[in-house]
Order: sequence, then C-alpha cells, then structure tokens
Amino acid sequence: MVDWKAQHMSEHSKIEAAAPADKSAMPPRRKAASPEWGADFVASEHPETARHRIQHDFIMTVSGLSREAVDKRYTYLQRLIDKAKEELGHARNASNEMRLAAMQSNLDELVAYLAGHGIHAKLPNRNGEKGPISIAHYFVIDEVPAFMGELGFLIDQWYEKEMVKVHDELLKLTGLAARVR
Repeated sequence: MVDWKAQHMSEHSKIEAAAPADKSAMPPRRKAASPEWGADFVASEHPETARHRIQHDFIMTVSGLSREAVDKRYTYLQRLIDKAKEELGHARNASNEMRLAAMQSNLDELVAYLAGHGIHAKLPNRNGEKGPISIAHYFVIDEVPAFMGELGFLIDQWYEKEMVKVHDELLKLTGLAARVR
C-alpha cells in the first residue's frame, strides 16, 4: 500500500523531512563583517554616486536644451515651407496677382530666414518678358516646386549638421571626445 502522505508531499517538504530534526546541532552561520556606517550615511547618498548623478543630470539638461532649440528651428522652417507650398497651390489655381504676391512674400521670407542660418539657395527665375507685364517681377510658377524641394533638402542637411554639433557637445561634456576620436 502506498503512503498517501509521501505521495502528496511537495519536493520542498521532502527535503525538510530529510533534514536533521535538531538544527541546533548544526554550527551557527557566520555573519559577514559589515563596515560601521555613521547615522548620517544611512540616509544619504555616497558622494561619488551623487557627483555622477548630478553630472549626468547636467549633461542631459544641456544636451536636451541644445536639441530642443535645433528642433524648434527645424519645425519653424518646415512650417514656412508648408506655408509656401499652400500659397503655391493657391497661386496655381487662381490667376490673380494677390496670390502670386503672397507666394512671393512667403518665399522671400523663407530665403531670408535660411540665409540667417547660413543656408543659401538660388531663387527661381522671374517671369520677366515671358508673360504679361503685371507679373514680370514674380517667380515662374513652374520652377517653384523644384525650388522648394531643394530648400527642403538644404534644411534637412542643415538639421543633420546641427545634430552633429549637439552630439559633439555631448561628447565633450561627458569627456568621451578624447577617447572616441
């Protein structure tokens, strides 16, 4: 006959049952010697840990601020391009000089802002003698989409260069610049 108790005992229970009943006969465990810490240290952070944490927080804050500034300028430039594209669509659909003037104004603003950031682009050709005298000083509408595509490309290149500057700044702040290069 099979013992019901032995059959339903867990593995842990079987090990405990096999252990000596008199645990006091076993030698006592030795506790590892712990250093004597003062009462102030128990509730505080180690100075090296605090230094690393503060340095990390500072580096993350500075790099975050730098990146945020670049991201805001990039977003603004992209909005200017979107605004110019919208005006281009209106200028194509309406043959009115007000829409051409609005598109021209947006493109002029965009080119001036880009020049302030060191991005230089060649403006599209003007109508000149190709059309009516009233629109002679406006850009050729068919050349504007390619121009805006070029601007988008130049802005993306500018953004990448600015991100490289942020990365280099981060390497300098962490002290990794000398090790990496």
